[in-house]
This record gives sequence, structure tokens and C-alpha cells, in this order.
Amino acid sequence: MSKLPKIFLTNHAKMRMVDRLVDFDHIKQAIVKPDGVLSSFLGKIKVIKKLGNRIIVVVYSDYKFKNRENEYLIISFYYIDE
Repeated sequence: MSKLPKIFLTNHAKMRMVDRLVDFDHIKQAIVKPDGVLSSFLGKIKVIKKLGNRIIVVVYSDYKFKNRENEYLIISFYYIDE
């Protein structure tokens, strides 16, 4: 059984979680088992996960915890409706 990820949120991400009514479990699902992974800019990674009729996009830092296994600094996230 794989360990659950340790997820840390930037202040920006904390504010967006409230503004956008994002379910924290959706963030975890996208990190643990993404449907797609995209390189972004400046050491950031974007993952996408389909959840019913919505898609969540999560942006995290690949640089901050580069040498730590299973730890993620979440920068932002948002839903896309299909």
C-alpha cells in the first residue's frame, strides 16, 4: 500500500480553496493518481484528474520538495467543467 502524500498549500492555494470551493480530496486524488501530467514553467508541474463531469487541474512545485519523497507544495488548482 502506498503512503498517502503530504500536501502543503501556499497561502495563495489556501485562499483559492475557499474562493473556488475545492474539495481537498480531489487535490489528493489528482496528485496520487493523475490522468495526465504536464510540465509547466519554472519547476512547476500540472496534473489533471477527471472527477465525474469535472476536471481538476492542480499545479505544484517540483523544485521545493525535490529531494523529499511523496511531499508536494500545492501552488494552485481549479476545476474545468466539461
